Amino acid sequence: MKTLVIGGGMSGLTYGILSAQKGNDTVIFERNSRVGKKIAMTGNGKCNIGNVNSNESCFNTCKTVSSVLKAVPVERYVQFLQSCGIFTFADSEGRMYPLCESASNVVDCLRKRYADVGGKTVCDADVQSVRRLKNGFEVTCNGSQHLFDKVVVACGSGSGCADVHLAQLVGQQYLTPLFPSLVPLRTVKMDKSLSGLRVKANVRLLSDGECLAQQSGEVQFKEYGLSGICIFNLSSTVARRKCKGNFVICLDVVPHLSLQQLQKVLASRTGWQEKSFYGILHNKLGEYVVKHSDGTPQGMAQTAKNLSFAVDRPLDFSMSQVTSGGVSEKFLDENLTLPNGLTVIGEALDVDGICGGNNLYFAAASALYLFR
Repeated sequence: MKTLVIGGGMSGLTYGILSAQKGNDTVIFERNSRVGKKIAMTGNGKCNIGNVNSNESCFNTCKTVSSVLKAVPVERYVQFLQSCGIFTFADSEGRMYPLCESASNVVDCLRKRYADVGGKTVCDADVQSVRRLKNGFEVTCNGSQHLFDKVVVACGSGSGCADVHLAQLVGQQYLTPLFPSLVPLRTVKMDKSLSGLRVKANVRLLSDGECLAQQSGEVQFKEYGLSGICIFNLSSTVARRKCKGNFVICLDVVPHLSLQQLQKVLASRTGWQEKSFYGILHNKLGEYVVKHSDGTPQGMAQTAKNLSFAVDRPLDFSMSQVTSGGVSEKFLDENLTLPNGLTVIGEALDVDGICGGNNLYFAAASALYLFR
């Protein structure tokens, strides 16, 4: 079977390897100058390739996630990686990394395995359209037409690039709205004096007073707003709600002390005034908390435990790790195929997960699922 895979990311390379192993005449069309570009950027270059604790709660609610994870547990994913020469270890939080701790080496292993099983690759390949024929598909790429028996869409849906072109490939009618996810959040009137500061905090995402989600971890203050892994994870909730709502990020910047303990400490610091948080918080952050409180021990403690920033919007696709939205599962059959005959995997699906290797795992798992 002559098979085209559109996109040479994690899902596309995985499908390509499995397809070629089955004896299919398989080719990957990749828009970039080389395959695996986004893989090579993951984990700050170390490649957070998966997570041993990954489960349905790490993703948006979706029956596709349930089906894929049930058929492709992490153990099967690890076996696939090992078959490609990639051996992994997990850190204390379950995040999986290759032993080499090199994302570019992971790409090299996947490329070599794909070539070894007979797969072919065409880079700088811009697919303009896919048209279904009576016995296959006509694909227009770089102005030329090509015929294939099967077409698999694995091109992702916009993150890390300026041009979102998924709709022209699969059809707009099959897509849910696309929003950047796992992305920093722009806030309203961020005080630039805080830019560059980092703080360990318990973080809540509120909308009209309701707590939608919460995370703990390091928060990074930027000139435009807030960043850090816990902010990225909360941005997924904003994206899944189509960015509609009066969102507020609420920080407990003194998570190691209870409200009562903090009040007691601050009450003992009579005459400290703007220096009340010295030794507890970074001086600039402490002064900011005092400035935005009523100056009493109770008021300062309350502010430190509930430091709030109104969310303006997430940053754009070019800054996001994944995309929320994509091909809706309501149009897919059990083999992830649309009524127009196109098979869809990876980030092109309406599936997105939180940080920690979950998205790379699902991308590969969605391809492995089709060879169950």
